[in-house]
Amino acid sequence: MFVRNKKFKIPHKMMIRLKNFLYVFNLRQGTILIAVHQIALSSFILIILLVGISHVGEMLSMLHNDMEDDAERRGFYEVAYGDQLTFHEGHVVSTNNQRRFAKAQHLASVTVIFLYTSTILTSIYLMCCISLLHGAVKYKREYILPWIMAACIGVILLIIVIIIGDGYPCVVNLFGGHNLYHFGCSLFVLTFIYAICAVSSFALETGGGRCARNTLISNDERGERLLLLDHAAHSSLLSAAQLNKLSHGTRTQFV
Repeated sequence: MFVRNKKFKIPHKMMIRLKNFLYVFNLRQGTILIAVHQIALSSFILIILLVGISHVGEMLSMLHNDMEDDAERRGFYEVAYGDQLTFHEGHVVSTNNQRRFAKAQHLASVTVIFLYTSTILTSIYLMCCISLLHGAVKYKREYILPWIMAACIGVILLIIVIIIGDGYPCVVNLFGGHNLYHFGCSLFVLTFIYAICAVSSFALETGGGRCARNTLISNDERGERLLLLDHAAHSSLLSAAQLNKLSHGTRTQFV
């Protein structure tokens, strides 16, 4: 019993444990709100990514048609695009037009890879959010832990994206400068971390409540066993040897 209690006290010292969510809701209500918000947000992002994949596919087909038309106008039908772009017929070094086509094709390929990867990660995160909602409603800790792990990985990826985005002036200008960019990104990251702490606190509360329920059940069984033993002792005036034998018996022997 003492060893189990020590195991449950270890996570409390390793993280910030909250007692409520935004000083208004309890941890269970806050976890449900976080789950609903994240499901709506990830679903919206997933729809945008799917629409982007369809548009990129159309752009690739249009780019391929333009490349074929340009090759036909020059009289070369087989074109090899690489680091140094050359035509198979005549071995003529490509002009700026072909270089632009090659850059556009490379950019489109990178965009497709990025969109497909983002779609897979968003789908996984959406499933974790649904699992979080189920765990919060059913009060089951094992359904909450996947979202916590996914959210921690998401925070790390988000910080990396913020650092990379700081090097692009077009991204910084959307926020009105570096100061507002840093402030907005910091606020978003801190909000995400606060949500993780709230859900983690609810998970610890769920685990502690389960241990308490198990302890109460075991205490109730011991109490019933003692009552049955006391009733048997007073009703039939059993000997000490028989009482000792009954004290080591199971609960079903008294029924």
